[in-house]
Amino acid sequence: MLLPGVNAGFILVSESAVRVSGGHVTTESGTAQRKTWVLTALAYGLLGLGLLGLVVSTPFVLAAAAPASADWGKLSDISQTYGAVSVVLSALALAGVALSLLYQVRQTRTSNEQAIRDSHLQLATLALSDPDLLLAWSPPVAPVALKRHRQHLITSLALGELLQRFRIGHLSVEKLAVKLDGHFRGEIAREQWEREGPGWRRTMEAGDRQDRVFVRLVDERYRAAVAAGPASALLEFQDRSDRS
Repeated sequence: MLLPGVNAGFILVSESAVRVSGGHVTTESGTAQRKTWVLTALAYGLLGLGLLGLVVSTPFVLAAAAPASADWGKLSDISQTYGAVSVVLSALALAGVALSLLYQVRQTRTSNEQAIRDSHLQLATLALSDPDLLLAWSPPVAPVALKRHRQHLITSLALGELLQRFRIGHLSVEKLAVKLDGHFRGEIAREQWEREGPGWRRTMEAGDRQDRVFVRLVDERYRAAVAAGPASALLEFQDRSDRS
């Protein structure tokens, strides 16, 4: 999934470390997740094999443990009762494997999205470091000063970070609303959404339910911030002559 950037291009952000090898982007978190999946699948596999071995070996264990004068009819009844228990255990093991597979599918999707976000973060870093690259990759939708364009790019990256946290469940709708209220206290954030909001809306409305919930909440909190009053004053940071 891609996010609209400053000019309805695509900008994504991530917090995990990135490695580039053979033209492929991987993340340390993705590697750790894959190891976890392998260990989980191995544990469930061993559990299933153990249960299967227990079921298969039961008749032989009974034959060895039963005395010669044993009532085999009674033992047969016991065995049938045990068979019902083994079916339940097998069903539980199968359910565990199914849940593990579903978890792995979800984590694989998250890992893939993470890799895409990491690659876009690299592009954003390059664009911010060179004005020519910034204009080539993310030209503004309307004339704007270079400094302001970079500021808009940062606010777009900040929204992308909030979207990522919302999608993976780190932010509930209520917490996201609080974060957005703080985001739109600033003049630059309001200006960026006024200019670039239409691009975000087009992209997010074409996405899944989480995308649509996110962009609609952003719109709602932006309008609420504008209605609440003017944005917070900008602070100008100046170099001090006595600073070492």
